[in-house]
This record gives sequence, C-alpha cells and structure tokens, in this order.
Amino acid sequence: MTTSFEELLNSSEMLKKGDKVTGTVSKIENDKVYVDVAGAQYDCVILRNQITRKPFENIEEVLSVGDEIEAQVTGIRADREKRSEDVPGVIYLSHKILENAEFRKLMELSWTQLIEKFEKGEFITATVSGQTKGGLLADVEGLRAFIPGSYIDTKFRKDLSKFVGQEYTFKIEEVDKDKNKIILNRRVILEEERAKKLAEVYGNINEGDVIEGKVSRITDFGAFINLGEVDGLLHISEISHARVSKVSDVLAVGDVVKVAVISVDKENEKISLSAKTLLPTQWEVARATIKVGDVLEGVVRNTTAFGAFVEVMDNVEGLVHISQLSHERVNNVEDVLKKGDKVTVKVLDIDFENERLSLSIKELQEKPVKEEVEVKEEPEFDTSYLKDEDTSFSMADKFKDIEL
Repeated sequence: MTTSFEELLNSSEMLKKGDKVTGTVSKIENDKVYVDVAGAQYDCVILRNQITRKPFENIEEVLSVGDEIEAQVTGIRADREKRSEDVPGVIYLSHKILENAEFRKLMELSWTQLIEKFEKGEFITATVSGQTKGGLLADVEGLRAFIPGSYIDTKFRKDLSKFVGQEYTFKIEEVDKDKNKIILNRRVILEEERAKKLAEVYGNINEGDVIEGKVSRITDFGAFINLGEVDGLLHISEISHARVSKVSDVLAVGDVVKVAVISVDKENEKISLSAKTLLPTQWEVARATIKVGDVLEGVVRNTTAFGAFVEVMDNVEGLVHISQLSHERVNNVEDVLKKGDKVTVKVLDIDFENERLSLSIKELQEKPVKEEVEVKEEPEFDTSYLKDEDTSFSMADKFKDIEL
C-alpha cells in the first residue's frame, strides 16, 4: 500500500519542527552533513551554519562519518532531495541550536553565580582572552568581561599584549546584567598583597640592622638597594667616608653591598641605608697609614690668617701654620698659598684622638745660609792720660782767676 505525503504529514510518528533527535553522521559534503535518524520520514541534513556555534573552517574538523550527534528539527521541506518516489523531502536539523540553548542556560547560571560573588566581595579566576581599545577582555565562565588598562597591574603598562592568554585572580569591580557589563580589577589585589608583604617586611627591619642587598637602580643622589620586597635608599653621602662625586663611579646595578639601616619610615614606606657606617673612617685609615716624619702630597682646601689647611687624604686635613710655610717671614698666607694649590708637606705631629695633623712645608725646603758681615772694631778710647793728671779740683780753684 502506497503512503501518500499527506498521510505522512498526519502520521503521529513523523518528525516535526522542534523535535530533538539523535542520529549518526552518514555523509559529509562541503556545505552539509547527512544524518541517519531512525524513523525519519525524509533525509536528515545539518547545514554548515547549523553544525556548531564554535568557529571552524572544514566540517571534518568537528564531525566525522560515524559520529553520533544530537540535533533539533528546525524545518521540513517535502519538495527537495527525494529519498524515494513515494517519500520526497528533507528534514533540516541543527546541533547549534541545542548548543545555544545550553549556552544560554550556562550563561544564566554564570550571571547568577557572578552576581552572588560580587555581592559577597569574592575574587574570581579568569583568563585574559584578548586586547581591545583601552584595556583587555577576559572570559568568565563564558561571559565576556572588560579589564581597563589601569586595572591590570600596579604600574602603567603601555604594552598589554603580554597579559593575553594568562590566567589571573580578579576582584569584580562592577556587574550589570541588563547592560551585559562586567568590569574586573587585578591591580587592587596586587596592592593588597603588597601592603601585607610591606607590613611584614617593615615589621622585621629595624634601625641598626645590617643587611646585604643588591643595587637595583642608580640616581644622581644615590643608589636604591633591593632588600627583598622593598628598596632602601643609599644616599651618595652614605656610600663612603671618602668623597664620592658620582654614584656610578663606585656602584653599578647588580652589585651586592652590605648596608646598615639608619632609619625606617613605615608610614611613608622609606628606608634609609648607610654603607660607610660599616667602613673604617678616613681618620682610622690615616691612623694606620700616616706617621710623624712622613712626606705627603696634598691640596690646599682653605686658608686663614694663621695658616693653611691641606687635605692629605679624603676628608683628612692638617694645618700648615703660617710659621711653617717658609723659612722667610710670611705676613699673609695667601701671598704663599691659595685654595686648590697642590703642595708637598711633612708631618710634624699627629693627634688622632682630636683628628689633627701638624704639617710643614718649610721643613722640606733648604734652609737659607746667612751671610757673615765683617764688623770693623773701633779702637778703645785712650783714658790713660787721665791717670797722669790730677783731676781733682776745688771750687776755689775753679774760680781763682776771677778778680774781685
């Protein structure tokens, strides 16, 4: 008995739009997939754009002959691709529509869970999926979230590409389901973690501690020393007892140095360090190297009315008293020496306790020889005649010739 098309349409066993079916892939073409579905009145076909919601180039990437697939009937056409003369037609299926329905369920669940976490202040884990103008995109359980560029790190990052593909923990900054808006923030978490670490670090660093660190950065005014979680400043004046004109002359990035903590400002997160505190002073070095009688090279650093101060080592100065400038009389020190002059001096005396050196330039000069002037002796005055004469006289003798 031949079954008419109208009878097939009215049959309760016929598939109809909206039905869910399970079948086996029997043939794959460029733009469609044939599926054998038990009891189907026509050939069942899944068009290329209804296979899956995921992107693909070739159908073979997602399906193979023999695969079992679940689909939903989206339409029935009775005038194409006749299976037989008696039962002409085709049933169109869609696997993608089931995926979309499942996706919507998952999205609804994701929104519910996300809003709950937002209200509780909980953090979430998400993978950065891409970069966009002004920030990054992330996948949150199938939902798309936005991360402003300023929210991805504690420091400004011009190039955000390195964050793409990485998984991070985020705070949910904003959620608006109606606007399909999710804003994530990683920076606030990093700041909280840093604050905890800093509190721990500053709790363990005290004034007077001696620490070994590595030079992380050099500036005109000093060097920053990394002490683990924090950097401390080694000011140029605290590098050495000797005079340091340029930090880079004595330190380089990566150098390991031993420093003493001289102050800790927890409120402003500042640590001041000193290297010279751990080094012998220049006067201590001088004590070991300078002795009375030594001849030293120096530079005049200052002149006064009573002499000149000469630097014989960095930060070690001695006095050349005005009387020790020359064998000749000196009335004005600057007639002989001026600031900046290089001189050779001899150490006359040392008082290390009071950090004083007595120096002499005169002692290194040849003493001038005085010319002897011949003095002609005057003959002694002859008074012998006085002894031969009677020099005694009376008043009467003095006036005896006077006539009365």
